[in-house]
Amino acid sequence: MSSRKSTKNQPTSFIRKTYKILAKSKHNHIINWSDDGLSFVIKDQHAFTSTILPQYFKHKNFASFNRQLNMYDFHKTKEDILEFSHPLFQRNNETLLSQINRKSAEPQVFKASTHELGQRLKKFQFQQNTMKEMLESLEKQYDKIVEQNQILICEVMQSKQREKRIEMYINKIEERKKEEKRKEIVQIECRMESDDYLKLSPLHSDD
Repeated sequence: MSSRKSTKNQPTSFIRKTYKILAKSKHNHIINWSDDGLSFVIKDQHAFTSTILPQYFKHKNFASFNRQLNMYDFHKTKEDILEFSHPLFQRNNETLLSQINRKSAEPQVFKASTHELGQRLKKFQFQQNTMKEMLESLEKQYDKIVEQNQILICEVMQSKQREKRIEMYINKIEERKKEEKRKEIVQIECRMESDDYLKLSPLHSDD
């Protein structure tokens, strides 16, 4: 039971080996603590990659080492030099090393996924509201068009009815004119017949 507890309170292999490298004075020309002992500096990346990494980590991949630092939440303090720090990684304070733990990737992925889903949801809601507004606008336009069409239909029907009444009125006038004309012709013919009869009558005199 006690051995498990002590193992749990031990720093991880990566942290322990990195601290051990810095403890070796023979590496000071390649990697060393900063003056305040709160960060460390890799002075010669090529020598660090070709000699120290194979000796302590069995590889020559600096990117892998740098990735490990990021996973343990080390931060690069300056842009132009390879200087890294962690609040619990301090010179002459080895007891803090057991408190340095790897960052969990799952919460970050979950957080990123949640953020992405939230952004997608906002975008979807915005698109949905936009489509709803467009649909309401189209419905209003449609109702207005239907109303205008109904008004136009009524006006057309009324116009046709007026046209029909006017046509009937004109037809009546024409019929009346024809009838009057016919009567006039009949009257003329009757007078002519009457005149002819008088001329042929024995009582007619040419005096």
